Amino acid sequence: MFRLKSLDATASAIINPPPKPRPMPGMPLVDCSLADFIAGQPQGFTHVAVAAAVFHQDRLLLVQRAETDSYPGHWELPGGSSDPTDKSISESVARELFEETGLRMKRILSEILPPVTFSTGWGKRQKTWLKVSFVVEVTAESMARVENQMGIQGAGQELMRKDSVIAVDPPAIKLHDQEHQNYVWISAEEVIKNRVAMPGEIAMEFIGSDSVSTILEAFRLNKHIQKAEIEALQVLGIENGKA
Repeated sequence: MFRLKSLDATASAIINPPPKPRPMPGMPLVDCSLADFIAGQPQGFTHVAVAAAVFHQDRLLLVQRAETDSYPGHWELPGGSSDPTDKSISESVARELFEETGLRMKRILSEILPPVTFSTGWGKRQKTWLKVSFVVEVTAESMARVENQMGIQGAGQELMRKDSVIAVDPPAIKLHDQEHQNYVWISAEEVIKNRVAMPGEIAMEFIGSDSVSTILEAFRLNKHIQKAEIEALQVLGIENGKA
């Protein structure tokens, strides 16, 4: 059990660290079978768990484990085990996301590095797990309401794209009541403070420090993904202007 009580850093410092050389997050073997994925990892792992980070603008979807489950009341990313019947790790992510939230995955945007390792069971029944997490995009059909996007507006940025849409409301969530009892769209600041800014100020509990690190890394990646999308729109606007 882990609860982030304090952190000697601001949310901005965590999700906007000073630039330094680092490999770009990749997604090796994500489209291969579970058996091939395990074969491509360091020896010792017998099972794979997956998790999906879904964002609505700058807020991340977290779900709260049911009181009848292990780690009752703890918060986590939606996810679960990769099954041998899944055609790929990507399919495992999509299946678990839909089963736990009712959301349909459109595509994987980035892997959240590093993966997490843990064990369950004892003795001969012990299982060694590798948990891989991804920032994902959900389909427009999963959104509660969408509208045409007017583009990037502001001084010197009068770029318009009428063919794109943005989510006005967060996606509608349908929880699997045997596994999760609540959900929240949370900011990075709220994760760090362990509290959600809502009536009653819900205190957050996480399973471990690795879980918190994965969540905060998801925020960092999402910020870079958003920046890349804006830059792509700006390039498209320049190219359209030259046409």
